Amino acid sequence: MKRIIFFLSAISLMPLVLLCSSNYKFKKKLTVPQNETYKDNVISLGGTIDIQGKLEYSLILIGGSVKLDGEVGEDIICFGSQIVIGGKARVNGDLYVIGGKLTKDTSAKLMGDFTYFRFDLKKIESTLIPFLSDGKTFTFFKTIKIILWFIITLIVFAVVPKKIIRAEALLDKNKLKIGAVGLLSLFSFIFLLFVFVLMIFILIGIPLLFALLLLYFATFIFGRTVIFYYIGNKIADGLKLKNIMPALFILFGVIVYGLLKFVPVVGPVILLIINLFEIGIGVGFILRKKLKLVKEEQMQLPPIRI
Repeated sequence: MKRIIFFLSAISLMPLVLLCSSNYKFKKKLTVPQNETYKDNVISLGGTIDIQGKLEYSLILIGGSVKLDGEVGEDIICFGSQIVIGGKARVNGDLYVIGGKLTKDTSAKLMGDFTYFRFDLKKIESTLIPFLSDGKTFTFFKTIKIILWFIITLIVFAVVPKKIIRAEALLDKNKLKIGAVGLLSLFSFIFLLFVFVLMIFILIGIPLLFALLLLYFATFIFGRTVIFYYIGNKIADGLKLKNIMPALFILFGVIVYGLLKFVPVVGPVILLIINLFEIGIGVGFILRKKLKLVKEEQMQLPPIRI
């Protein structure tokens, strides 16, 4: 545990150390008129940047917007930003655009590498904390979303049924631990997401960020499959349904998940708890030996039929 705390602290302090030791200037708003030169590196968090003249060094933008119709002497790195590059623009270094929206004139001159990762940060945010994005209405798109979740979790169960059943058994016997793991894991993911965003300007943060998102999505999808299976299993036990295919448990879980979206006040609270357990069982199953959860050899797995 001490090593983990030390590692997280070192990572979180690294961007600050690098910034303090560099000549980057923090700017909320910067305008460089034509025929003028700004002679510093610039980093902006949610700012508005308008370069019609020349920025002599590099620009790092997290959120916010940039309008470029002048020249940048070195690199541009933008994360989740609105970017407009005009026909007179010239970037002498590399251009990295991660998320956000990019509009680029074909006449713009990019002298270095150009990389554009297309993804929607708002969708990522709603996936990291999905209960915040659920409304009280039940639209066609939300219906499709629930159907897609059913298909995805059914595929996951078909691929790794034994792991899902083992994880469900761990959840059943370690509910408090799994809930605590889910809460800590959510904060850890958000913390590391923020840290890796800050590390993007040294480029090493880019692969770390995508590795973190990939790990989160894989963990979350596995955890949601386990939760759907767990809910369905409990419903089947309550109704004394026997000799049904375990894959039907997932259907029961999806139905409950969908119905909770209709329930005011209580529904969002229950969905919040479910989301925490989804993350918790995903991480908990991976770290089950470290967390000293139930030994797998003690679990009695039922016959698996899909």
